Amino acid sequence: MQEIFFVPYLTQADLLLLHHPGENDVKAYKVMEKAVKQGKVRSIGLSNWYIEELQEFLPQVTITPALVQNEIHPYYQENDVIPYIQSLGIVVQGWYPFGGRGYTKEMLSNKTIAKIAKAHKKSVAQVILRWNLQKGVVVIPGSSNPDHIQENTEIYDFKLSSKEMKHRIEVTRGGSVAVESVSISER
Repeated sequence: MQEIFFVPYLTQADLLLLHHPGENDVKAYKVMEKAVKQGKVRSIGLSNWYIEELQEFLPQVTITPALVQNEIHPYYQENDVIPYIQSLGIVVQGWYPFGGRGYTKEMLSNKTIAKIAKAHKKSVAQVILRWNLQKGVVVIPGSSNPDHIQENTEIYDFKLSSKEMKHRIEVTRGGSVAVESVSISER
Protein backbone atom coordinates (compact mmCIF):
# COMPACT_ATOMS: atom_id res chain seq x y z
CA MET A 1 0.00 0.00 0.00
CA GLN A 2 2.86 2.37 0.77
CA GLU A 3 4.12 2.12 -2.83
CA ILE A 4 0.92 3.70 -4.11
CA PHE A 5 1.67 6.90 -2.23
CA PHE A 6 5.32 7.17 -3.29
CA VAL A 7 4.18 9.61 -5.96
CA PRO A 8 4.70 12.98 -4.20
CA TYR A 9 1.52 14.64 -5.47
CA LEU A 10 -0.79 11.66 -4.82
CA THR A 11 -2.63 12.04 -1.53
CA GLN A 12 -5.68 9.92 -2.29
CA ALA A 13 -6.42 7.19 -4.82
CA ASP A 14 -9.91 7.23 -6.36
CA LEU A 15 -10.27 3.47 -6.75
CA LEU A 16 -8.14 0.51 -5.79
CA LEU A 17 -8.96 -2.96 -7.14
CA LEU A 18 -7.95 -6.35 -5.80
CA HIS A 19 -7.16 -8.40 -8.89
CA HIS A 20 -8.34 -11.98 -9.32
CA PRO A 21 -9.11 -14.25 -6.37
CA GLY A 22 -6.10 -15.85 -4.73
CA GLU A 23 -4.44 -16.50 -1.39
CA ASN A 24 -4.72 -13.91 1.37
CA ASP A 25 -7.48 -11.97 -0.39
CA VAL A 26 -9.34 -11.16 2.81
CA LYS A 27 -6.14 -9.95 4.44
CA ALA A 28 -5.26 -7.80 1.41
CA TYR A 29 -8.80 -6.40 1.21
CA LYS A 30 -8.75 -5.52 4.91
CA VAL A 31 -5.59 -3.46 4.26
CA MET A 32 -7.53 -1.72 1.49
CA GLU A 33 -10.44 -1.13 3.92
CA LYS A 34 -8.00 0.44 6.36
CA ALA A 35 -6.75 2.75 3.59
CA VAL A 36 -10.37 3.84 2.96
CA LYS A 37 -10.89 4.58 6.67
CA GLN A 38 -7.64 6.59 6.68
CA GLY A 39 -8.79 8.62 3.68
CA LYS A 40 -5.98 7.36 1.45
CA VAL A 41 -8.35 5.57 -0.93
CA ARG A 42 -11.83 6.76 -1.86
CA SER A 43 -13.28 3.44 -3.11
CA ILE A 44 -12.24 -0.19 -3.32
CA GLY A 45 -13.33 -3.01 -5.57
CA LEU A 46 -12.48 -6.31 -7.19
CA SER A 47 -11.37 -7.45 -10.62
CA ASN A 48 -12.17 -10.84 -12.18
CA TRP A 49 -14.43 -12.13 -9.40
CA TYR A 50 -17.44 -14.33 -10.04
CA ILE A 51 -20.44 -15.63 -8.09
CA GLU A 52 -18.80 -18.42 -6.07
CA GLU A 53 -15.80 -16.30 -5.12
CA LEU A 54 -18.00 -13.38 -4.13
CA GLN A 55 -20.32 -15.56 -2.04
CA GLU A 56 -17.35 -16.83 -0.05
CA PHE A 57 -15.48 -13.51 0.13
CA LEU A 58 -18.08 -10.83 0.88
CA PRO A 59 -19.23 -12.09 4.30
CA GLN A 60 -15.62 -11.78 5.48
CA VAL A 61 -15.17 -8.07 4.70
CA THR A 62 -16.68 -4.87 6.07
CA ILE A 63 -16.80 -2.53 3.07
CA THR A 64 -18.84 -3.72 0.10
CA PRO A 65 -16.83 -3.31 -3.11
CA ALA A 66 -17.87 -0.24 -5.06
CA LEU A 67 -17.16 -2.04 -8.31
CA VAL A 68 -16.42 -5.47 -9.76
CA GLN A 69 -14.50 -5.32 -13.02
CA ASN A 70 -14.84 -8.40 -15.25
CA GLU A 71 -14.31 -9.23 -18.89
CA ILE A 72 -17.68 -8.62 -20.54
CA HIS A 73 -18.50 -8.41 -24.23
CA PRO A 74 -20.75 -10.25 -26.71
CA TYR A 75 -18.35 -13.22 -26.80
CA TYR A 76 -18.08 -13.38 -22.99
CA GLN A 77 -21.49 -12.29 -21.79
CA GLU A 78 -21.59 -13.12 -18.07
CA ASN A 79 -25.39 -13.31 -18.12
CA ASP A 80 -25.57 -14.87 -14.63
CA VAL A 81 -22.74 -12.89 -13.05
CA ILE A 82 -23.89 -9.39 -14.00
CA PRO A 83 -27.35 -9.52 -12.38
CA TYR A 84 -25.90 -11.22 -9.29
CA ILE A 85 -23.32 -8.47 -8.75
CA GLN A 86 -25.89 -5.76 -9.48
CA SER A 87 -28.31 -7.35 -6.97
CA LEU A 88 -25.67 -6.67 -4.31
CA GLY A 89 -25.67 -2.97 -5.18
CA ILE A 90 -22.23 -3.23 -6.76
CA VAL A 91 -21.36 -1.53 -10.05
CA VAL A 92 -20.25 -3.88 -12.83
CA GLN A 93 -17.50 -2.63 -15.10
CA GLY A 94 -16.59 -4.44 -18.30
CA TRP A 95 -13.00 -4.52 -19.41
CA TYR A 96 -12.11 -5.58 -22.92
CA PRO A 97 -15.51 -4.43 -24.26
CA PHE A 98 -14.32 -5.11 -27.82
CA GLY A 99 -13.11 -8.63 -27.12
CA GLY A 100 -9.43 -8.20 -26.30
CA ARG A 101 -7.17 -11.22 -25.99
CA GLY A 102 -7.05 -11.67 -29.74
CA TYR A 103 -10.80 -11.33 -30.40
CA THR A 104 -11.05 -7.59 -31.10
CA LYS A 105 -10.65 -7.83 -34.89
CA GLU A 106 -13.03 -10.78 -35.02
CA MET A 107 -15.66 -9.07 -32.89
CA LEU A 108 -15.46 -5.77 -34.78
CA SER A 109 -16.08 -7.69 -38.02
CA ASN A 110 -18.87 -9.89 -36.63
CA LYS A 111 -21.64 -10.08 -39.27
CA THR A 112 -24.51 -10.20 -36.79
CA ILE A 113 -23.31 -7.15 -34.88
CA ALA A 114 -22.51 -5.37 -38.18
CA LYS A 115 -26.09 -5.95 -39.37
CA ILE A 116 -27.45 -4.41 -36.16
CA ALA A 117 -25.00 -1.50 -36.50
CA LYS A 118 -26.08 -0.83 -40.07
CA ALA A 119 -29.74 -0.74 -39.03
CA HIS A 120 -28.93 2.00 -36.50
CA LYS A 121 -26.41 3.82 -38.72
CA LYS A 122 -23.77 3.19 -36.08
CA SER A 123 -20.43 1.42 -35.95
CA VAL A 124 -19.98 -2.09 -34.59
CA ALA A 125 -18.01 -0.58 -31.70
CA GLN A 126 -20.93 1.70 -30.84
CA VAL A 127 -23.37 -1.22 -30.85
CA ILE A 128 -21.10 -3.22 -28.52
CA LEU A 129 -20.80 -0.28 -26.12
CA ARG A 130 -24.58 0.27 -26.25
CA TRP A 131 -25.14 -3.47 -25.62
CA ASN A 132 -23.07 -3.18 -22.44
CA LEU A 133 -24.81 0.02 -21.39
CA GLN A 134 -28.24 -1.60 -21.73
CA LYS A 135 -27.03 -4.49 -19.57
CA GLY A 136 -26.14 -1.91 -16.90
CA VAL A 137 -22.41 -2.47 -17.41
CA VAL A 138 -20.03 0.47 -17.20
CA VAL A 139 -17.38 0.32 -19.92
CA ILE A 140 -14.27 2.37 -20.44
CA PRO A 141 -13.01 1.58 -23.93
CA GLY A 142 -9.40 2.46 -24.53
CA SER A 143 -8.22 4.30 -27.60
CA SER A 144 -5.54 6.78 -28.57
CA ASN A 145 -7.37 7.62 -31.80
CA PRO A 146 -9.34 10.90 -31.37
CA ASP A 147 -11.98 9.78 -33.90
CA HIS A 148 -12.58 6.51 -32.01
CA ILE A 149 -12.71 8.35 -28.68
CA GLN A 150 -15.39 10.68 -30.07
CA GLU A 151 -17.30 7.79 -31.65
CA ASN A 152 -17.28 5.92 -28.35
CA THR A 153 -19.20 8.78 -26.71
CA GLU A 154 -21.96 8.76 -29.34
CA ILE A 155 -23.98 5.84 -27.98
CA TYR A 156 -26.80 7.64 -26.19
CA ASP A 157 -28.93 8.55 -29.19
CA PHE A 158 -30.13 5.04 -30.01
CA LYS A 159 -31.38 1.96 -28.19
CA LEU A 160 -31.11 -1.69 -29.09
CA SER A 161 -34.45 -3.47 -29.21
CA SER A 162 -35.21 -6.48 -27.04
CA LYS A 163 -34.82 -8.63 -30.15
CA GLU A 164 -31.41 -7.11 -30.91
CA MET A 165 -30.29 -7.58 -27.31
CA LYS A 166 -31.32 -11.24 -27.52
CA HIS A 167 -29.99 -11.78 -31.05
CA ARG A 168 -27.99 -14.93 -31.47
CA ILE A 169 -24.38 -14.17 -32.23
CA GLU A 170 -22.19 -16.74 -33.94
CA VAL A 171 -18.85 -16.94 -32.23
CA THR A 172 -15.87 -18.48 -33.93
CA ARG A 173 -13.00 -19.46 -31.67
CA GLY A 174 -10.13 -21.63 -32.82
CA GLY A 175 -12.03 -22.96 -35.82
CA SER A 176 -15.14 -24.03 -33.90
CA VAL A 177 -18.46 -22.25 -34.00
CA ALA A 178 -20.60 -21.70 -30.96
CA VAL A 179 -23.86 -19.80 -30.79
CA GLU A 180 -24.44 -17.60 -27.79
CA SER A 181 -27.73 -15.95 -26.99
CA VAL A 182 -27.70 -12.50 -25.48
CA SER A 183 -30.38 -12.25 -22.82
CA ILE A 184 -30.99 -9.28 -20.54
CA SER A 185 -33.89 -7.60 -18.90
CA GLU A 186 -34.34 -4.13 -20.36
CA ARG A 187 -33.67 -1.26 -17.98
